[in-house]
Amino acid sequence: MNLIVNVTSERPQAAMNKLAEMPLGLDIWELTAEHAVVRAAEAQLERLEKMGYTIEQLQETEAFLSDFATEEAASGYHSAATLEHDMRALAQRFPEIAALEEIGRSVEKRPIWALRLGERKGSTTKIAFMGCHHAREWLAVEVPYLLAEHLLTNSTTDPVSTWLSTSEIWVAPMVNPDGHEHSRTTERLWRKNRRTNFDGTIGVDPNRNYGYMWGTLDIDTSSHTPADETYVGPRAFSEPETRAVRDLIGRELFAGVITYHSYSQLILYPWGYTRKPIQNAADRNAMATLATKMSTLIKAVHGKEYVAEQSSQLYPTAGDTTDWTYGVYGIPSFTIELRPRTAMEGGFILPASQIQPTFEENTPTARAFIAAVLD
Repeated sequence: MNLIVNVTSERPQAAMNKLAEMPLGLDIWELTAEHAVVRAAEAQLERLEKMGYTIEQLQETEAFLSDFATEEAASGYHSAATLEHDMRALAQRFPEIAALEEIGRSVEKRPIWALRLGERKGSTTKIAFMGCHHAREWLAVEVPYLLAEHLLTNSTTDPVSTWLSTSEIWVAPMVNPDGHEHSRTTERLWRKNRRTNFDGTIGVDPNRNYGYMWGTLDIDTSSHTPADETYVGPRAFSEPETRAVRDLIGRELFAGVITYHSYSQLILYPWGYTRKPIQNAADRNAMATLATKMSTLIKAVHGKEYVAEQSSQLYPTAGDTTDWTYGVYGIPSFTIELRPRTAMEGGFILPASQIQPTFEENTPTARAFIAAVLD
């Protein structure tokens, strides 16, 4: 039986750091200096208790799904097919400034789509927004899609008209279409892609498969065990989904990247692979300052607080998207973890009524990011 539990310790800071750095096969949902929320089998939890951790059961996984993964919660979100339909409709509605491009194919041969926005008059400054590296994070599809719609419907007013006449904005809302479809039809909490591994298990975590510092960690949050939720894959860029992103970024040479995830309400910037800060002081200060500004802009909309911090302050990861885009190309790069803040507010599973307010609070942030990069 899989349980969702709260993990604490009498020595919280050191114990939580240790928890993130051990290869126990846990599915870590939340991690702070005081506690962790994890999904794990009973045998794994017994091992944690023997190590001195205190385990408080929050819910059985099936009960959690019964509470949150309702028919109402599933309606209103895109499937891979309906997303393609709606992205194609946007491109047809705005043919002068929007084009739909297939940037690659998934393990199961589904197309991975991106909308290119802009007049394409020899622009050299380009920005990318991506979503849904992780299958169960449905909200991370909707926010970038709605951002593309927002920019196109406001394309005749400044500053958007200036942005689209002088630059290009690329939006790829669903990097992991196979995993997303599996989470939609079969296993709601599925995270990885649908690769069949050498040992018969399924899935590689696309957001641990990028080439910068790939494989340098072997812990619960960046695992070399194929069955684990964060399996890094047999080699860097082993997956067609990450190769599609690699090739797009290598071709277009973006000046800024935001990738959307859920949940935890965070704005994260490199590094993830180490707790050391970015060595370049100018880059470090620029990203930290912009992240703080974006947090302030979000809170001003609906009062939701998104914490700005270095990625490894959440937990260490190796081979993620933003470490790679910054580490290889020097691109200002951010991961935005969307609503909600906690598992008991729904975690990865939110009703569609949460889509619009989440988009609304993230719109000023996206616009500020575009303005900052173009300036």
